[in-house]
Amino acid sequence: MPKILDGNKQILTSGYGTGLSTKQKNALNIIQTPFIDIGQTCGAGAIGTGPSPKSYRQTDAITGLIITEVHIDLTGLKAKGGDAGDVIGLGTVPAFIYRNEVDKNGIIFKHEVLCTELPASSGTITTDINVAWNSAATIDFDEAGGTGSEINTGGLVAGQIVVDNTAAITANHYAYLTEGDTAASTGTYNAGQLIYRMYGYKVR
Repeated sequence: MPKILDGNKQILTSGYGTGLSTKQKNALNIIQTPFIDIGQTCGAGAIGTGPSPKSYRQTDAITGLIITEVHIDLTGLKAKGGDAGDVIGLGTVPAFIYRNEVDKNGIIFKHEVLCTELPASSGTITTDINVAWNSAATIDFDEAGGTGSEINTGGLVAGQIVVDNTAAITANHYAYLTEGDTAASTGTYNAGQLIYRMYGYKVR
C-alpha cells in the first residue's frame, strides 16, 4: 500500500498498492460504496405525522448488488380494518411507498420488512402489515392494494425481520403498505417504525 512519510510516521494512503490483499481491497470497496440518500420515494398519502420517510441505496462496487431501503414511521397513518389487502395511509392520494425503477434498483430478487418499533394505536389497530405491489399509482387509504408480489408478515414485533425470496416485481409497479387482517377499527397509528428493503442486480 502506498505510504507518505511524515517525520517518524508512515501514513497509509487510499491507493491500491501492489501489496494490498484481496481482503483489504474488499474492505476498501465497502467503505467507498456507502448508502446514499435517494430522496423521497413515498407518495403524499404514505407520509404520516411522525418523522418523514427516508430512502437509501447502496451499490456494491465488486458484485453489483443493489440494496434499496425505505424507512417508514407509521405515526399518523390509518388502517380501517374493512378488508385484508386494503392500503394503509394518511387519506391523501397516492399512498405508495416506492416505485420499481429497474434502471436504478435492478431486478429485485428478494425483499424484506424489518420492524424497529412495534406498531401501536390508542384504539384498535393491526400489526399484521404487508407490502404489496400494484400497477396503479393512485391507490389511497382503505382502497384495495391487492396481493401482487406480496411480502406477508403475519404480524410484526419489534426486532423482527420477514423475508420473501420470490419477489418477481414488475417494472414500474408501486409498493403499498397493506392490512394483513381486519383487526383494525378505523385506527390511527401513534407508533411503529418499519424498514422495507429490496435486493437487486442490474442486467449486464
